[in-house]
Amino acid sequence: MKRLFYLVLLACFMACFDTGEVNVKELSCEEHAEYIFNKENAFVELGYPVDKVQDLLISYANFANYCRTDSLTPEFLMRRADLLRGEGKVRAAIKQFKDIHDGYPSFSRKIDCAFIAAFLYETELNDKEMAEKLYIQVIELYPDSHLAGVAKVAIEHLRETPAEMIERLRTGS
Repeated sequence: MKRLFYLVLLACFMACFDTGEVNVKELSCEEHAEYIFNKENAFVELGYPVDKVQDLLISYANFANYCRTDSLTPEFLMRRADLLRGEGKVRAAIKQFKDIHDGYPSFSRKIDCAFIAAFLYETELNDKEMAEKLYIQVIELYPDSHLAGVAKVAIEHLRETPAEMIERLRTGS
């Protein structure tokens, strides 16, 4: 009996990942958000299956398209950007982070989006010039933020070689 219960439970989780997207035009934004939360929960319960990432990417994009002004939209787009980066689609992730920053001026995490874009240019694309440009924008736009301080430190060490970093860490200077 226990086994049947777990099979039914697993089937319910799997149903969240059916091959077709629910007709989101027929859902309210609240219902659509709940649908996505269920997909996310199933994604976690199933152990983050790689073959389900695309489904979540599409769901986040659909939510943003149909619920543009909903307060959850920038948060879902950040999750989408994180998934894109995890999939190795760094340029698409950077574009998504920049779009969130520019398109949702009242979003509480827009500073994070600006910083993450700079950080990805530095660490994933090894584009020091673009990273520096974006770090400077973080400093200029948000001078009193914690991430402005982090951006200043990042710029200080942006062109440091591994040998120079090791020496700096070794000597504590």
